[in-house]
Amino acid sequence: MIPRELHRYYGNSGLFAELYDRQDALLASYETLFTAADDYKFEASLGAYSGAEAPGSNAVISLAFSIHFGDYMDEIGRALGRSERAAHYARLAGTLRRAFIADYWDAAQGSFTQGSVSSENTLVLALDLVSGDPRHLSGAKTLAENRKALVELLADRITAADHHIQNDMYGSRCEFNILSEYGYTDVALRAVTQTGVPGYVYQIAKGATSLWEQWTDRLSVDHHYRSNVATWFYQSLAGIKPTSTAYRTLRIRPYIPAAAVNSRVPENTDDTVLSPATLDHVSASIDTVRRRVASEWRRRPGGGIDLAVTVPYNTEAEIWVPTQGRPVTVPGGASFVRDDTSGGAVHKVYRARAGSYRFHA
Repeated sequence: MIPRELHRYYGNSGLFAELYDRQDALLASYETLFTAADDYKFEASLGAYSGAEAPGSNAVISLAFSIHFGDYMDEIGRALGRSERAAHYARLAGTLRRAFIADYWDAAQGSFTQGSVSSENTLVLALDLVSGDPRHLSGAKTLAENRKALVELLADRITAADHHIQNDMYGSRCEFNILSEYGYTDVALRAVTQTGVPGYVYQIAKGATSLWEQWTDRLSVDHHYRSNVATWFYQSLAGIKPTSTAYRTLRIRPYIPAAAVNSRVPENTDDTVLSPATLDHVSASIDTVRRRVASEWRRRPGGGIDLAVTVPYNTEAEIWVPTQGRPVTVPGGASFVRDDTSGGAVHKVYRARAGSYRFHA
């Protein structure tokens, strides 16, 4: 997974060729574990934990990632001219994908139901394992309908648990951005700021200055797998995401929450009423290979927002301004592209090149 991330954010493609043969050898051994004779099920020795739900099924997690790796080997193999191996992995990923859906999709429930429900369904959304017509299940609901229903399931499980995070170490890597993209930014923000177990606020109340392995105790005091919340801060709340390699093109599409949530740091675990308020200001920047990208919005009295954006040189940006159907004051240099919707909100989309821009909406 790391080579693809390095390429996506930095344009570094050197590891693709350097590692392909070694990755091929590794996945050849994986292939012996997932066989038709065993219904493509293999229980790995290490699975998921640290979630509020029952631990995820090792067989589900292992097969999901094996499909993901097969997709990678197909994509990268074609780019490297390794057409024979790429074709092999395309066929393998297709076989395993069909097996995954046949083994774990519950048509009556309209979701995947093995192990940790939140984590499993987050993974299938993130790794493109969702079933739906016209893929895999003829006559079923469409892929888009199933994806929407699964995100609603994730949001409902958080809400039903008094706004506490349910996902384990695998699903939590992807969940927050997925929730925002489908209109559940308020649900995600409530979960991030909720007091009690499990949650980030509880760890802070216990004295944590880093992310602990478990929600309630120290075990290891520096575990990365809950850190995607920081990515969500700048990619969803501030809206900064690359849309092509190394930020050659990018999108600024902030999701503006409406819910009143806990707004101050707890003094201890008994301090649970933390001055609920709406989030009225977000500012984020990231130093890309093309220099700094920045996005900042403030809520104005009366419900409007000011959105300030910085686009670096040699970059083209799409800037999505939420409008609630009302006019936008547009700076010079930004050209209107289209009206669109995302996260349940109406936007006007503008295109801009290098410079700083301020919108009033």
